[in-house]
Amino acid sequence: MTFLLDLLDKLQQFILSNIWFAPLAAVFLPFLEAVIPYLPLTMLVAFNLTIMASAYGTVQGTVLTILLSTLGSFLGMFLIFGIIRSTFGPYFVKKVEDHKYGKKFLNMVSGPNVWLVLIILSNPFLPSSILNYAISLTKIKVSKYIFLTITSRLIIVMFLVFLGSVFDIQNHPINALWFILIYLVLFGIWMLWTKLKKNKESI
Repeated sequence: MTFLLDLLDKLQQFILSNIWFAPLAAVFLPFLEAVIPYLPLTMLVAFNLTIMASAYGTVQGTVLTILLSTLGSFLGMFLIFGIIRSTFGPYFVKKVEDHKYGKKFLNMVSGPNVWLVLIILSNPFLPSSILNYAISLTKIKVSKYIFLTITSRLIIVMFLVFLGSVFDIQNHPINALWFILIYLVLFGIWMLWTKLKKNKESI
């Protein structure tokens, strides 16, 4: 983590002297997170927000951060998806299908319940790159994959940008605990609404 902080600090100094590089960095950093499982997307999006706001102003910088970070994250995930599906994906699918829970996951992603998959993918605290590896092993349609990936990336980035601007995650990492609390509250509200809706339909 120290290495990453030092790297981001040097990158920030370079960008402040070369503003033209800010949009490229805003795309590349989330792209890198989608490829490398252990990079913290929270920190990278917060970094993008700081840089883009300094370069283009608060409002325009925030909008560009959301759009460019979403684009970079999607491109990285789609690249991995394409590589896995066109190479060793079919081999691992057979291995996963032999596993009880692995088969359930494959059926869930390939099935008609889009919203459950979207909720899982939109969780900013789950490793998106690892989830992407798993989804790449399924028989999901490319059009469905693109919809789920772009939508979930947009939700996560907007979530991180909003809370990052409110809680200043980059300078105060402990505030990430608020992320968890707010997500759990929102998820609990959704679960309660779903349960009430089912009970209403059964009456």
